[in-house]
Amino acid sequence: MKWKIFSRKKRKEQWRLIYKPDGDVADVMALPGAVVEGQVAGRYLLASGAIPGTVIIQGVRRKGLLAGVDVVVDPEAAAEHDVDVAYQPRGGRASLRPVETVNFEEMMLNASDEFVSVSTEPEDLACLLYTSGTTGRPKGVKLTISNFLCEQQSTQGLLDVTPQDKFIGVLPFFHVFGLSNVLLFALVQGASIVLVPQYSPGNLLRIIMESQPSLIIAIPTMFSHLLTLLERKKVRLPDTIRLCVSGAAPFPKEMIETFERCSESRLLEGYGLTETVGACCANPPDGVCKAGSIGAPLAGFEMKIVDADGKELPSGEVGEIAIKGEGVTPGYYNLAQETEETFRDGWFLTGDIGYKDQDGYFFITDRKKEIIIKGGLNISPREVEEVLLRHPKVKEAAVIGRTKREREEIVAFVTTREKVSALELISHCKEYLSNFKVPDAICFMETLPMSVTGKVLKKELTDDYQDERGIKPR
Repeated sequence: MKWKIFSRKKRKEQWRLIYKPDGDVADVMALPGAVVEGQVAGRYLLASGAIPGTVIIQGVRRKGLLAGVDVVVDPEAAAEHDVDVAYQPRGGRASLRPVETVNFEEMMLNASDEFVSVSTEPEDLACLLYTSGTTGRPKGVKLTISNFLCEQQSTQGLLDVTPQDKFIGVLPFFHVFGLSNVLLFALVQGASIVLVPQYSPGNLLRIIMESQPSLIIAIPTMFSHLLTLLERKKVRLPDTIRLCVSGAAPFPKEMIETFERCSESRLLEGYGLTETVGACCANPPDGVCKAGSIGAPLAGFEMKIVDADGKELPSGEVGEIAIKGEGVTPGYYNLAQETEETFRDGWFLTGDIGYKDQDGYFFITDRKKEIIIKGGLNISPREVEEVLLRHPKVKEAAVIGRTKREREEIVAFVTTREKVSALELISHCKEYLSNFKVPDAICFMETLPMSVTGKVLKKELTDDYQDERGIKPR
């Protein structure tokens, strides 16, 4: 098992910080067990590839040292000055052993057979999850027991899951979408989960065909991969599937329609954040499903569109999406200023820009931080991206703004299915967009930088991006 458990006891607080690269059956025990024992669970994703063996440590205010294996540290002096010391071994399976850590297998072997639960209050913290940090640094989101209970009830009201249902567990459980809306939700309702140990499009399709599930909850990238395979193999998904749910990133409405036609399965798009413990808004399975919409608020949540001053806007007007309800986080860990800026009169300001139609359905147009201002005019990157994705040779697209010679430019980063020129793509954009929205530059890439949930990490596309995960030598 690729797991380790951090355990720390200070004053009357206990912390169990869990990190892992892949989904594992140990999840079934780890988070519920931590909550029952009155501990706070947290998940940290280990980086891979360019910067292996690094972790993000944020919001920690204790003094500490991360020392190389040959560094000599006086433990008594460190303890006297309340300084924690973590050693970096030369290598091997235990390449990272932060302070007071214990291997998961070791903890299981040494654990007592006696079950002890701890009395908790609804407002007690259950979990500390970090945001994906697509536009800035990740923030630790405090999630309470009450938050989780509200989310489970809201999702049940949407999907009406029974013990006869079978989920596909392909989403990573260190992310709120997989943790809350797959793992915990299925367990609470007594449903079963078919774990996908290693994601690949072919592996996912094979497991779906073999296991005959009833629910597939995944991200747009995974559904897009499935669509490619279904078209190539000329097959459709099993008749047992009653619903597919997409979330965590936008899914172009044309792709949703193509997927439903090819798979003969209904696909709903929903919306949620780490701050809402997962889904807080979705299209109804048995009602009107509007393409391109994230649907209506789930039971237990309120949503509205507000202007820069926090005033609610009428239907059809574009503004920032604000959310309120028992499922909304009380704030960020050790980030008082960010918490104050994000909440206004009890409403959580999501940073997502959109509008509400006359039927109460919400539509997202962009992220607030991603809006491009060119010549005093606001430009939606998502609008430009969707136009680029209409071109048959474009596979993926991400649009950002950059300043060049004191002038704001629109830059499009694309991956392609086959060779295409920048001039052809710009000509394509001119057919559908006003001149001031047409990209000034097209950059071709083999792959776009993405998070584990398929969100493009646009901060990594900027000219001044610096990866802060590594410790650089002087």
